[in-house]
Amino acid sequence: GCHAGDGTLSAMGALKERQGSTVISTEENKKWLEATKRVVGHATTGMDIKFLPFSFGADEDLDLLLDTLQTKHGITHFDSVIFDHDEHLFLTHLKIVVGRGFLRPGSTVYVDNVKRKGKQLRKYMEFVNTKARKGFETEIRHIRKPYPD
Repeated sequence: GCHAGDGTLSAMGALKERQGSTVISTEENKKWLEATKRVVGHATTGMDIKFLPFSFGADEDLDLLLDTLQTKHGITHFDSVIFDHDEHLFLTHLKIVVGRGFLRPGSTVYVDNVKRKGKQLRKYMEFVNTKARKGFETEIRHIRKPYPD
């Protein structure tokens, strides 16, 4: 979820030196999505970064979204993925992205609220744990700004 663009703006800031990048943002709440389009569109004026906002709810099919990205936008892989939606879907969505070949070796997956939502993310964290030997190198960072995790 993009929640009116705050997370998307952070991603855009990280890409300001990587002109030609594409940022895909999803949001279930239609009002937040519209706000995101306005805020991010304004903030990135003049930047050579393509912004693709999509309405996408928890009950929607990620495979269909990936099909749309591939057929209509020519996107075949992600260098970075940020999971900040319904944490119960993280593992399912990760497996779909990996299974479809969208996550290349060396890509980064960021997950929000790992400490605060540890119980809900237990199976996800077990799957991506470096010791599980599923191809992931997992690092947990303590976040203090803008607020602690």
